[in-house]
Amino acid sequence: MKKILLLIAVMLFITSGVIAQNKATITSTQAGDWDQTSTWVGGSVPSSTDDVVIAHSLDVDDTRSCNSITINAGARLDVEASLTVANTSTMAAGGLLKIKSGGTYTQTTGNFTNTQGTIQILPGRAMIFSDAGSTLTNTGTITISSNSSAYGALMLPGTYTESGAGVVNYSRFLAGTATWELIGPMLSGYSIEDFVEDNDDIATGNGSGDGASGEYAVGVYTNTSEAYSAGNTWQNYTTSTVGAAGNLEPGKGYQMATDNAGSGGGAEINFTGNIETGNVSETITNNEEGSSNANGADGTKFALLSNPYPSYITVASFISGNTAALHDSHEAVYGWDGSQYDTYNSGTGGNIAPGAGFMVGAVGPDANSSTVTFTVSMQVNGGGEDFISGDAMDPDDRAELFIGISQNDISRRTKLFFLDNTTDGLDLAYDAGTLDIANNMIFSRLVEGDQGVDMSIQSLAYSEMWDKVIPIGVNAMAGEEMTISVTHTTTPADLKIYLEDTQEGTYTLINNEDFVLTPTSDLEGIGRFFIHMTADTLSNEEVNTSLLNAYKKVDSNYITIEGLSTQSTSTQVSLFNILGTKVMDTTLDNTSNTQMISTNG
Repeated sequence: MKKILLLIAVMLFITSGVIAQNKATITSTQAGDWDQTSTWVGGSVPSSTDDVVIAHSLDVDDTRSCNSITINAGARLDVEASLTVANTSTMAAGGLLKIKSGGTYTQTTGNFTNTQGTIQILPGRAMIFSDAGSTLTNTGTITISSNSSAYGALMLPGTYTESGAGVVNYSRFLAGTATWELIGPMLSGYSIEDFVEDNDDIATGNGSGDGASGEYAVGVYTNTSEAYSAGNTWQNYTTSTVGAAGNLEPGKGYQMATDNAGSGGGAEINFTGNIETGNVSETITNNEEGSSNANGADGTKFALLSNPYPSYITVASFISGNTAALHDSHEAVYGWDGSQYDTYNSGTGGNIAPGAGFMVGAVGPDANSSTVTFTVSMQVNGGGEDFISGDAMDPDDRAELFIGISQNDISRRTKLFFLDNTTDGLDLAYDAGTLDIANNMIFSRLVEGDQGVDMSIQSLAYSEMWDKVIPIGVNAMAGEEMTISVTHTTTPADLKIYLEDTQEGTYTLINNEDFVLTPTSDLEGIGRFFIHMTADTLSNEEVNTSLLNAYKKVDSNYITIEGLSTQSTSTQVSLFNILGTKVMDTTLDNTSNTQMISTNG
């Protein structure tokens, strides 16, 4: 029995010794690189279990990890690679933590206390707190920066507390009045009046910089019919209204522009405030009143939102978390790139940059309000550009085909995705209608179940890619040469892509050559052009595709008939009620491709 007890005692002693050897506090002895033995007291580079004290200026230029970090007063840590810290960290007055080119700072658990020090996160770099139980306490300065193509990010799902001289600033590059930009606050608690007064580069005077009208180049989008009738869908703040405007609202989008300072137009502006660490909700309203006017004369369903966090969120998680609030045909986000809106949904993937603004379509009917919620779980460790690509699907079961049109130096495109989990009908979050307020020169229509919604993105079954016929709509001016072409494709090399022009009676293999046409009259809508995807070779003699589509939109008092220009000289229309009784007979002149028949009475 005595021998057994002695053995246990020895084992306990050995185990205790192992723990003591693997966990130590290691302090820098001079300025230098983290990975150099000469940088540290005792000549030992810190391991993942060590507590590290930074007493000098140090660089992290390769992947490193430690248990905790203390940055002493006046010391500096430049993170230029991946640094992972397991537990609580602190920084004393005058200390500097700078996350720069190639750097990411990740703290997996514990708190970070910045006591009158400075944290700098440069464009494209990130500071990540992984634990929802972490608290960032700040009595110093936190500065996050961006430029025209990259955005710094701070992801904090836990708690932020600020006191004394504590401040968070987000330095955001903002385009000039030549392009404007959609943007919102990525920090909360900043008044609009202070924002325009603190940022001298914000343009004034109808956005032209002349100051004549007393307008600031900061405004909101209003989708009501009253706003459209008055020409005020975009409303800027003025010197007389900004004082009562309140704070910039996290989650809400704004249009903004600078006075074109800086190289290439645009300048840096500054947001200041608190970090949103909880969910953020925003109310959106569908004000589409059923008008046949595509320009929104009776209001639109679209609302302008923005990412309320100083970190990236994913497109897919935003859409999946808000399906009840978004219109079925518009479960997507519409981002402005300075010259056009581009569409993103679960098929495209992508990340939305801090503060980036975007349009969404609200669920109907008219005057219906719904709530969109941004959640902390939507945040993602990202860097770089806005709406950067995401791997939405397995590339082995995915193909992409973008069809573009150019006329008068304006180019637009429509996107077709081929995915294993989608169909010829409406696939929520994978098909997306066009943004009605945009210049939609080209679009597609659903292969099945078309209800008159022009599609910016259409997703179809990957396994059924061959022998697919897809209606393509074109809006183009008469007398000006236009070009239709394949602008991007990852479809199989042996798949032929033809554009059929039913009026001219031609097939053009746009895999190999552009389709060029100078219309003799304005082109509008669908019925004339079709994309054929096939392994076969098609000839002009085979042109026979026809589209005649009739539908009634919800809450509208008319029936729409499309594709008339591809029919004979006239079309006979009969309307029956649900009892089978004929209630109307009329003949339509097919010189107009799209016509409406009233159902009043």
